[in-house]
Amino acid sequence: MEYAVQIVREGDAFVVSSRDLPELNSVGYSLDEALTEALDGIETALMIYYMDGRKPIPLPTDALENEHLIRLPAQVAVKVSLYNEMIQQKVTRAELGRRLNWKQAQVNRLWSLDHSTKLEAIEAAFKAMGKNIDLLIA
Repeated sequence: MEYAVQIVREGDAFVVSSRDLPELNSVGYSLDEALTEALDGIETALMIYYMDGRKPIPLPTDALENEHLIRLPAQVAVKVSLYNEMIQQKVTRAELGRRLNWKQAQVNRLWSLDHSTKLEAIEAAFKAMGKNIDLLIA
């Protein structure tokens, strides 16, 4: 899962934005730093604006000319997919917890993009919603 970002130089800063995630607001003081900060900005926008607001996360669109692609770490990408599946199926965290017989804290960690979650737990959550994870190595 890769989001396209635009990076515009404004004085000494490189400002990062995204067509797919208009809430993204990130900056660096070199192009490399801006690219690194872009990932943090994307993850922050996903958690604060979308997940905390219980809004579906927009999937990335194809990059346009002069845009940079920021690849989400695999665990973040699969959590985004899980979150979107829960929204699509109208499954609340409480309902998912009941289906899995998990405590609420365990379910909440599935939604935390900065928490390392065992793949087995993510697979169990998908299975509880009638879905499986298929892995593609590209």
